[in-house]
Amino acid sequence: MDIPRILLAAGASGSGKTLITCGLLQALVNRKMKVASFKCGPDYIDPMFHSRVIGTKSRNLDTFFTDAQTTRYLLGKNAADCDIAVMEGVMGYYDGAGFSTKGSSFEIAQITDTPVILIVNCRGISNSVGAVLKGFTTFQENSQIRGVIFNQMSEKLYPQAKKAAQELGLIPLGFLPYKKGGALESRHLGLVLPEEIPELKSRLQKLSEVLEKTLDIDGILELAGEAPELAAPETEMLI
Repeated sequence: MDIPRILLAAGASGSGKTLITCGLLQALVNRKMKVASFKCGPDYIDPMFHSRVIGTKSRNLDTFFTDAQTTRYLLGKNAADCDIAVMEGVMGYYDGAGFSTKGSSFEIAQITDTPVILIVNCRGISNSVGAVLKGFTTFQENSQIRGVIFNQMSEKLYPQAKKAAQELGLIPLGFLPYKKGGALESRHLGLVLPEEIPELKSRLQKLSEVLEKTLDIDGILELAGEAPELAAPETEMLI
């Protein structure tokens, strides 16, 4: 099954995964694309934000509760006939049940053979982004990490961060600048329900307009298109 897909992951919670995921989803919808979205793990609040953007239900993928075949089936079933599937990771990329990768975003990326874009929160660091990227890409064999987005990154420093990513064989896919009181701050997300945020739709639209300027969305689509065919089983195989 041919499903262009990406997984947006990060080093820890609070790194901007939901913020960038929702902004990217809105940008793709603005391009008239049919998008399927997924949240890794059992979280139920983040998918509510996804659904507000794409206009249909977002799904969960959780390898703590489902085996590999079932996980691939759920992805294939809910992303069929879509132009792209966008998955949002949970916690840190390698964080699963206890001190393991069971149920982690990493495990889901491996099971679904999905290219991963690592979101790096750059507030308070500069040259250390290279160490972060090297650590995450080498911590586990076949990390699936192919690209990087820098969050809270200065536009002036981005060329140097871009070079650091390229030296490690990663695809730099843009940045989100820090702006206090911006269209939608990370602290709004994951802690409150969508209906609790005033003018959510217009805020997401403003965020997507920023990302159209600072992210390489065409590059993200190209990377998603490089995902191999999904080995999703037929329904009867799961009975």
